[in-house]
Amino acid sequence: MYSEGLKDLVRISQAAGKSPDLVQGGGGNTSVKLDDALMAVKASGYKLKEITTTDGFVVVNYKNIKEYHENVDLSKNTDYEKESGEFVRANVVPVEGLKPLRPSVEAGFHSVLLKYVIHTHPVYSNIICCCESGQELAEKIFAHRKYGFVWIPYINPGFMLTLAIMKEVKKHISDKGFFPQVIFMENHGLVVTADTADECIGLHEDVLDTIRDYFNITEPFPEVAIEPLPDGTFRSRTGYLQEYFKGRNVSASFFDETILYPDQMVYLGGNISVNGTENKMNINTETGEIIYRTGEKEALTMEETLMGFIYVVENIRKNNLKIKTMGEREADFIRNWESEKYRKSLLK
Repeated sequence: MYSEGLKDLVRISQAAGKSPDLVQGGGGNTSVKLDDALMAVKASGYKLKEITTTDGFVVVNYKNIKEYHENVDLSKNTDYEKESGEFVRANVVPVEGLKPLRPSVEAGFHSVLLKYVIHTHPVYSNIICCCESGQELAEKIFAHRKYGFVWIPYINPGFMLTLAIMKEVKKHISDKGFFPQVIFMENHGLVVTADTADECIGLHEDVLDTIRDYFNITEPFPEVAIEPLPDGTFRSRTGYLQEYFKGRNVSASFFDETILYPDQMVYLGGNISVNGTENKMNINTETGEIIYRTGEKEALTMEETLMGFIYVVENIRKNNLKIKTMGEREADFIRNWESEKYRKSLLK
């Protein structure tokens, strides 16, 4: 019945999930509004490139979800983070042939945007989103783009992020007379939205091309790969990372003190040893070798996440910008958030 819409979902998901410079592991999400009530949105924990017309997504009643967020009474003493998550899951529409999966934790903000939505964590836009002068840079780089953008200062994913996006979108419409199609989220990532699949894909590419041009990034993103070893572990085959860590004076605390965005915490937090051998990720600074003591799916997700993190850090420094990290209170929220624990559990 909704075959064209689902084909479009696969198409925008493949475009957004084709490379680890755009998303790492199960990060990012996509959606397509199928009619005036139903929306297909990526399932939590799935990789974008894993989505097919019969798997990797759920159908929700986005009309109900949108109305919930538009009419919520914040004066009540309610745990809206928990309640909103339960409300979204209660609005999953069973579809014959689809697995009973959990919708993305960001289905809320998808419900209030245009027909097609791509949300990614590109290393290029995160050079802007993870630096102190990010908003000013975005305004400078995108001042003359006709599609319009809004900047969202860091706010916890889920319920509060949806409200923040709704507020900024309404303000942009009031101030400039049209719906902003690009959203930069500080210490998080990029969202683009459009009325057609082709426009959404093209918009996503244009934003990233514009940033690459501004920073004069001409080298292709390093190839990210791991290889199995006879003892059941995995070894990094990403030359960029081996060269980066070889001979570098770095400690495991560096990764805990330099938290750029939630996915870094979800996939790397507490899992890194430097010159040790018993953690999930073990970095040898003498040789640059990285050994993973975990399954292949988690090892590759960690490798992609580490590569993205180092790339963003190095490009911020190279451009004489100042790194903007997440605060401790925000980091604690992610560490203790049930939705992120669920997503992390799917790697096992």
